[in-house]
Formats: sequence, structure tokens, C-alpha cells
Amino acid sequence: MNTLLSLIVAVFLTVEVSNPANEYREQVVEVPLDTVLVALGTTADSLRVLEAAGLDVPFQVTHDRKLLIEASVRRHGTARFTITKGSPRTFPMVCHGKLHPERKDDFAWENDRGAYRVYGPALERTGERSFGIDVWTKNTPELVVDDRFYIEDIVMMPKVDSLRRVDRHRGDSLYRINSYHHDHGRGLDPYKVGATLGCGAPALMIGDSIVMPYCFANYEILDEGPLRFSVRLTQSVRTVNGDKVTEHRVITLDKGANFNQMTVSYEGLTKPLAFCSGVVIQKEDPEPVVLASNYVAYTDPTDQPNVHHAPLYVAALFPNGPVETKRLGNHAVGVVRNYRGAPFTYYFGSAWSKHDVRTSEEWLLRIAWFLRSVENPLQVTMKK
Repeated sequence: MNTLLSLIVAVFLTVEVSNPANEYREQVVEVPLDTVLVALGTTADSLRVLEAAGLDVPFQVTHDRKLLIEASVRRHGTARFTITKGSPRTFPMVCHGKLHPERKDDFAWENDRGAYRVYGPALERTGERSFGIDVWTKNTPELVVDDRFYIEDIVMMPKVDSLRRVDRHRGDSLYRINSYHHDHGRGLDPYKVGATLGCGAPALMIGDSIVMPYCFANYEILDEGPLRFSVRLTQSVRTVNGDKVTEHRVITLDKGANFNQMTVSYEGLTKPLAFCSGVVIQKEDPEPVVLASNYVAYTDPTDQPNVHHAPLYVAALFPNGPVETKRLGNHAVGVVRNYRGAPFTYYFGSAWSKHDVRTSEEWLLRIAWFLRSVENPLQVTMKK
């Protein structure tokens, strides 16, 4: 009997996820993949993860050999998961990104709460001045970005351009009916970026002047799946304060998160400079800015406030400080002084008033809750 019991126990691992906080926590947690595979004597494509009631839950294997599990834990509680060998269920893609050459090499990604894009080499070659990170809204957990690009940039715009040459009014009507710059029930692109940081782009500084980043030169998708998307972006070499500098970004967005994690570094700096990130302040409504000790937040009126009437909430968070938060021209930024190019991690993100955050007060509560989650995260232990 004891031998049989030991054989049964040997094919299971228990993962305990404990919440040390006096409030609810929801996070994607990480388990070392190789430890799991060795303990179970299996491969990464032959795993199942079960919750306490015995139901399969989504999991994901990452490029850096982590096993991701989505955990929701009540205050001071412990959630238990079982990892075992078996044929995994297929769970839908939630965190996804892709290059869109049909739109001048835009790179866009999304999760179940929002979507973002950065601009690529084809756009830079046109000379268009779009520097920062764009925000797209959505109010559905389903993937929407690829369809928006396909409808607008492949199907619609050639027909719009052709129709406008014959009848400008009808061409404009076709554009309004289909464009992702209008809300057709599932969200839109209401954010103005242009020659700014947009929402959360990093930048070096010379004195109090922001050296605006430009488009990425190369990208590598590291992860995508039901729980996490991550991408590595490399910028073209720029001359900054006499140095030939290359910026490297790794952006990670988890399921359920309003905030992306950004780890940025600069290759080629020989002299310390200031570094910053933040959000653009729109001239249509420059007032609703919050400068806290470790974040900047803004209620963005959108590109057509008298049409959309539903503000977009944006923020850049700096839990790893120290930063100086300030208004700098048409930006609210966090500034790191005496920066030498080493990897620096911060967060940027958004919420939409027609989806998951109704008011600016609620947005500040969401920021505070997220920062507490970063500073006091869920605790993970494994037991055989």
C-alpha cells in the first residue's frame, strides 16, 4: 500500500499560491519549468494544471523556461494547484501580438483589457513623426487588433480612396462605418500620439529636453498565449549627446493586467544622462494630471472628445524608483537622474471608461492596487 501511494504521489506536484495581503490578489505567477519537468519525468507538451476542484486551468510555458499559472487568491488565503502529466487542454489565445506590414510596419499587441502599438521602419522611412506608444481600447476579452488592421488597411482603405475620387461624401461615409478610429461596439483607436511619448515610451534626456525615440528597427516575439505576451524591440542607432546609442526594450503584458512591464536599456552610453518615461498631456484638456511619488497618471480626453465622450485613463508607474515626477512641456513624466544605460523596469498602461474603469478616482485606486501587488506579490511554493 505504501509503495502504491508513493507511485501515485510521484506523478503530481502541488503548487501553493499564498496571498500575504489583507486584500484580494489576482496575478499570473511563475513556477520554474525545469524543476517541474524533472520532478514529473515528462516534457513541456505533456502537462496539465488543475485547480482545487480538479478542473483544468490555463497555463503557459515561456521563452525563459517558466511555467505560468493564473492565480486569484482571497486575502490571507492560499490557492492550490496540481501539476500532473497528461494531454493538456487547448485554451484560447488571450495575449497576442503581430507585425502589420499592411500599416507601415506597425507592431501591435493586446490582452483581454486593452491593446497597444508601436511604429516600425516602414513608417520611419516616410518621415512621419510618430514616436510613442499608442493605445487602443476594447471592451471584450476576444482578440480584435488583427481584424481591425485587416478591415481598415487591406479591405476598406483601397475602396475608400477609390470611392472618394468619385464621390467624396460616400467615401467618407464608408470610412466612418468601418474605421477603427470609430467605436463600432467593441472599442477603437481614440489616442493621439504623434511626436510625443504617447503612453509610456522611454526616452533619454539632455538637460530638461526629451530626446524623442523613433520607430523600432527589429522585433522578436518572445511569448504569446493564454497568459502572457512579450516582445523584444531594438531601435536604430541614434546619436545622443555625442554617443552612438541603441535602445533595447522588452515589453510584457499578462492576462487581466492594465499595465505592461517595460524593461529598457541603452547600449553605447559613455556618459550618464537623465532618463524618463510618462504620458502625453493633450491640449484639449491639460488639467487632469496626477503626479505621485512613484507614478504619473492622466485622464486623456481622446482625439475627439466631443464625439467619443468616454475618456481614456493612462499612467506610467515607477515602483523601482527613485524618480522625480513632473510636468515637462506636454508630458507628465518620471525622471531618473544619473542614468548609465543599465536595464530599468517600469510599467505603463491604460483603462477605458466604457469598459473596466469608469472614473479617474477608480483609475487611481487601480494604480494603487497594482503597485501594492508589485511590492507585495503572491508567494509561490511547490511540494511533491
